[in-house]
Amino acid sequence: MEDASIKFAALRRSRLPIKLAFYEPYPMGLGGNYLTQRLILERLNRARFLPIVLAPREGAALDRFRTMGVQCIVIPPPETLNRYGGAALRVGAFEKLKAAADLVKYNLRLAKFLHERNIDVVYANCVRAQLSIGLAARLARVPSLLYIKGELANPFIDRLCFLMASRLLFFCAQNRDDRYPFFVRWFRRKIGILKIGLDPALIAGAQGHDSTALREELDIRPDRINTAVLAQLYRPKGQHLVIEALSRLVAEFPQVRLYLLGDHVLEEYRNYKTELEALIERHGLTRHVLFTGWRKDALEIANLMDIVIHPSLAEGFGRAILESLALGKPVIASAVGGAREAIRDGQNGFLVKAGDVDAITLRWRELLSNERLRQRLGQEAKNTVFSEYLIDDKVARLADIWAEMASGRKKECVA
Repeated sequence: MEDASIKFAALRRSRLPIKLAFYEPYPMGLGGNYLTQRLILERLNRARFLPIVLAPREGAALDRFRTMGVQCIVIPPPETLNRYGGAALRVGAFEKLKAAADLVKYNLRLAKFLHERNIDVVYANCVRAQLSIGLAARLARVPSLLYIKGELANPFIDRLCFLMASRLLFFCAQNRDDRYPFFVRWFRRKIGILKIGLDPALIAGAQGHDSTALREELDIRPDRINTAVLAQLYRPKGQHLVIEALSRLVAEFPQVRLYLLGDHVLEEYRNYKTELEALIERHGLTRHVLFTGWRKDALEIANLMDIVIHPSLAEGFGRAILESLALGKPVIASAVGGAREAIRDGQNGFLVKAGDVDAITLRWRELLSNERLRQRLGQEAKNTVFSEYLIDDKVARLADIWAEMASGRKKECVA
């Protein structure tokens, strides 16, 4: 009789919306990670899915999700796990052991939550998310999907996440094949490719925006050649490389102006802005460089630019690259991450070796001196995004994957 009631409960649950837990490890910012999550949540069929966002702390991203009617729950971890920017990996052996023990304890709490809430699928949008909740999902017998949009950089943690995830998605084949060929072959049956997508309405909105006040506020003038770097102020994003390149070009192109859109976000990165300011002062570029800070109208500003440079030393996909391409801007990007797939060198933008100031200078000079080249690359860039990188079909595929994973779990419950 008890077995029959358990089966009945499982069958009943199978007809309810699929309970989908998003783990958001970076709720404090509104960058690319947040934008991807928001686009997914906006398009998710609420009759089919019931999303719940879990996070380790409160933050601006959770505030935005709540205004969308999404339930957000904070489950704070021990202080040893509340470190960002690589700080957790720079501690001594004893601290690492303590953090590992605390991670297990945290996952036990999360496993209890997943079980009590009858969560059907866990979605981890990065390696840190999978590390934070992957063990809990295993303990609660809930399948987890890890979407790897960033660079894989820690062999132990990356391999652990490969093992814990029920399914893995990469945003492009290059990202999948960069590291761990043995693991990729071994787990090939649970690995797939899903390109990142953009919302065309956001692009249209930025291009239709009245820019009069923005031009005046930031002194964006048509007699200049305006260039932007859109990224968090963080050394691996490479803003210092662009400043070095500018120092070599400014005498030849005195009309060039560089806008640095972004802020340090984490306290660990604050000193980098000070370094950039010193570099600008040393090269006498104060009149040619403007820090805008973090801007909610970053897309509108990007739309007013003539050139965009993405000089990251390491990258996942780089949403700012896609957005700039979609706006029809010629982009110079480091040949890392998904940029290698989205940009066809010389056809719809330029790829340069990561960290190569000479290459950035060369390609920037070409664009500064050739307006027709800027227009041609920009048009091809826009065509690429609108034919290959729109969001709606990506969310539809994600939904089908989640539904398949939930169906498999429910069959196990019934059995």
